[in-house]
Amino acid sequence: MKEIHKIEMERILQKELAVGYLQNYCKQNKLSIEKLKKEIFQLSYDQCGFFHPNNVVPNGLLNDIDTIPKATLVIKYEDGVMMIKKTEYTKEFLSLEK
Repeated sequence: MKEIHKIEMERILQKELAVGYLQNYCKQNKLSIEKLKKEIFQLSYDQCGFFHPNNVVPNGLLNDIDTIPKATLVIKYEDGVMMIKKTEYTKEFLSLEK
């Protein structure tokens, strides 16, 4: 079995917990859990998010903004409540209809 470092294992666990939290939301909004699992996952202080990778080849500062991954779903913890926030890219990249 492949050795996984503690930090990597924590990241995997955090992503799996976020995916589990989003199961019902995705079902109710006709979003693909399988597509969500393939997204990049990032965790910060009070929120975590899923991001669609960008296929633009970096060319220094000439196209820096074009290379930024697009946020598809965000979980935010605010005032003691977990909130799910969709973005303008949620349907485009996570819809079951494609």
